[in-house]
Amino acid sequence: MRIIRYCLPAALLLVTASCSGNSSGGDPPEVTEAAPARVRRITRAEYDNSVYSIVKNPTPVPMAQLFAPEDTLLGFTTHDRLQVTPLLADQLDSAAERNWGPVAVNNLASEYECAAGKSEEDCARAFIRVLGARAFRRPVVADEEKDLLELWNAVRKDTSPKAAAEYVIQAVLTSASFLYRTELGESGAPANQVVWLTQQEIASSISFAITGAPPDAELTAAAAAGVLKSADVRESHARRLLKTKQSQQYLQRFVIEWLGLSGLESLNKNNQVFPDFSVAFKDSSRRETLTFIDHVLANEEASIKTLLGADYTFADGRMSLFYGTTLTPDGTIGRVPLPANRVGILTHASVLTTYALFDSSSPIRRGKFVLTRLLCREVPPPPPSIIIIPPAVDPTSTTRARFAAHTNNPACAGCHRDLDPIGFGMEDYDGLGKYRTEENGLPVDASGSVVTEDGTHPFTGGAALARFLSESPDVANCVPLQLFRYVMGRDEDTVDARTLEDMRRGFRADPKLKLGDALVALVRSPYFVHRRTTSPE
Repeated sequence: MRIIRYCLPAALLLVTASCSGNSSGGDPPEVTEAAPARVRRITRAEYDNSVYSIVKNPTPVPMAQLFAPEDTLLGFTTHDRLQVTPLLADQLDSAAERNWGPVAVNNLASEYECAAGKSEEDCARAFIRVLGARAFRRPVVADEEKDLLELWNAVRKDTSPKAAAEYVIQAVLTSASFLYRTELGESGAPANQVVWLTQQEIASSISFAITGAPPDAELTAAAAAGVLKSADVRESHARRLLKTKQSQQYLQRFVIEWLGLSGLESLNKNNQVFPDFSVAFKDSSRRETLTFIDHVLANEEASIKTLLGADYTFADGRMSLFYGTTLTPDGTIGRVPLPANRVGILTHASVLTTYALFDSSSPIRRGKFVLTRLLCREVPPPPPSIIIIPPAVDPTSTTRARFAAHTNNPACAGCHRDLDPIGFGMEDYDGLGKYRTEENGLPVDASGSVVTEDGTHPFTGGAALARFLSESPDVANCVPLQLFRYVMGRDEDTVDARTLEDMRRGFRADPKLKLGDALVALVRSPYFVHRRTTSPE
């Protein structure tokens, strides 16, 4: 029997229109403007986290990483334009049928098995309500219960309650109400009105914003009690969740996507130019960066100042030797001091390699990286008439000289006036991230400058740039915006100005610049828990 798949957002909107009530007393909204109501598809990581909570699997397996990957918008895979494509729908069906259905039906036996003397249909109905509430992050509505009970009875005619339960589980795990999160608000309001999100929607929004996972028992209970309209209550749950392993994993994904490091496993370099490069080097540099990020999140309170300005890293023997620092024992990775020519994650080999070319460094890529990801400055695409081909490697010249001549075109000057001085100032690292003072027998000129709100700041070398950025007010303003885009899954709009102001104030309140403070400020914002109703199509 083929499982009925409920994976169209339109179908979800029809269901939620009748069930998003939970008005909690119909309190008037706290704001007069809000972002539009919407539904959002969960990401692959959110799928895994959600399935673990539904099937109660004690040994989580990251099954969703085998699904079709998400594209990126604004640099993040968490955007609200994700859909269930035909390919993904087939993969979801297969995972539910071959993997999670069989696992869940064994783990959840106590929830669907019926005690002697009880009506089996009543037991099935109770199971559907409990399972559906966990999966849909809200109570199951009548139409959903009816459809799932019909499925149970159809399977049960020819087989066991266990088989019927497995089919119900598969249907739930491929339904729109599971795969899409709602931000529709309390029901009954006319179109184009600002309304509170329902208590269950607030609980989901808090949990996904802090952990990338569905609400836990405490948040679910708070929603049932109707107390999540209180900013103080929301903050208490946010701070509690920030201490969890799931939150650390969620923030690790943010840092990786924010800094554009998702492709570390696929990096490749010309061995003739960079003899140090190998699969082992790539793995060592990737492990260094991930270990360092995890350390900052777990032990340095997710401090961006430490991430950008630390005087240490976590390296194995290969990376220790590459950096010229204290050697770690063979086969182990440990904390080592960075030499004076390196500061924080920006001078990690993995980052410098990412923002370089196959056979050389790239001042343009490095400059654009700093401008767009750390300073939140837009860099427009080059004019259509410009041929984007990097200058050929010249063994008699430096990279700086080659690129300076290449970008001296008047049509390019507008963008390269800001890009090049940053990238040129990082020329003391080659395309593999190795420190250098000479290139092709010529002295390396690593003088550069970066333009911020308060003027132009000269520097020499990537370490000096990293120190400057770790203290820069412009970076402190940019990081909350990047975090907003990651969490909310969209670009900022005029209605978000107050929220971003609060996030930035909370972020800058502590000299460490802690990500958790920005998230708490977001969750406290009244704009976080309100939406504007949309007109019916």
